[in-house]
Amino acid sequence: MQDITIIKKALRKGFIQIFSSSFINKVIQFGILMFLTRIIGKNLYGKLSYAQTILNIFLLLEGLGMVSSSLQYCSMQKMEEKKLSYFKYAVKIGSLFNVLIAVAIIVYTSFFTLPVKGSTEILFYFSLIPLMTIFFNEIQTLLRVDFRNTAYSSLAIINTSLYFAGNIFLGKYLSIKGIVIGRYLSYIISIAIGVYLVRNQLRKMRKIQYPERGERREFLKYSIVTCLTNATSLFLLMMDTFFVGLIIKDSSVVASYTVASLIPLNLTFIPMSVITFIYPYFAKHWNDRKWIKDKYTIFVKYMFIINIIITIILLVFAPYILKLFPKQYGDSITNFRILSVGYLIAGTFRIPSGNIMASMKLVKVNFYNSIITGLANIVLNIVLIMNFGSVGASISTVMAYILSGIISNIYIIRYLRQPNLGEA
Repeated sequence: MQDITIIKKALRKGFIQIFSSSFINKVIQFGILMFLTRIIGKNLYGKLSYAQTILNIFLLLEGLGMVSSSLQYCSMQKMEEKKLSYFKYAVKIGSLFNVLIAVAIIVYTSFFTLPVKGSTEILFYFSLIPLMTIFFNEIQTLLRVDFRNTAYSSLAIINTSLYFAGNIFLGKYLSIKGIVIGRYLSYIISIAIGVYLVRNQLRKMRKIQYPERGERREFLKYSIVTCLTNATSLFLLMMDTFFVGLIIKDSSVVASYTVASLIPLNLTFIPMSVITFIYPYFAKHWNDRKWIKDKYTIFVKYMFIINIIITIILLVFAPYILKLFPKQYGDSITNFRILSVGYLIAGTFRIPSGNIMASMKLVKVNFYNSIITGLANIVLNIVLIMNFGSVGASISTVMAYILSGIISNIYIIRYLRQPNLGEA
């Protein structure tokens, strides 16, 4: 009965909007891939996907973790002035750091060559994307902490829809350059709309001072640790594609592996949609272990039920699902099935526990966990890819998910069993 009451409250407070927007975005992203695999050829798509993977590796350090830190600290504040103070500081530091990332990409593509031929030039075209992502993501964060879930969801859909439109109209006629232009335009227009949505807060922010020195130090500490943790965790997701390209050096194999990982990887939007909605609430109760234990138990229980059903469907219908793509991607079935099992583990045990610990400011635990699993994944990727090809990359990813899930859940269970400070 308590579970039903909590679910009803979530539905009333905007969860449907967040989940719907996430679902629509994933459908649009899937449509983008379907479109690209038909108009630019398998080899060219492999080069594009590898360049995007390397871009995402650079973006692992995006804003020095300011987006995550502003989400946590702004959610903890009751006074709007204090919330905007942290937000203002996060935008300043985050944008300055992303300028360094953009310069790093330009320097890298000027003096080095990626192992997949043709992807270096594409990466150079994407070099200014970091200047866009920090502002878009911070605006989305401000909407989240203000519980403006409808505006948050709408802006996310607008951004993805614009990117899809850019791929259709510009990619079809200008190929890779059109796709790149479309991505820039989608961010520019989305940021402009986002600025309009938060215009009242931006006006107030002009007169608001940055947090005090001690508060900035604590904010930065949380931000840097979270940044390194997220970087390691996200690199775990991209490591398989990176090493497939590095070791096999065949753009067609990279393309097939990218297709195989597309659906299992993107299905993580399901637990992430729930987390997007509940994170500000967990951050508000960050030191109430009983409250968090009760809600976390409900969260994981329903995630497991949903994810096991989804995984069974993916395993059984894998050959039919992959028929949605051109015939040359038929070699993706084995990787698809292995990564589907990986989704079950990540979506039920790894992603929820890591995010809930972050909301309780247990970022050091997440950091150590990401280091351990990241190093394990590197070794597993090298050994297994050299012996089993791209299938080895899938296996190593799933094994890393299992290890990460075990570590994080053992810790969070033990931590939540302890009484709150001040209790017996």
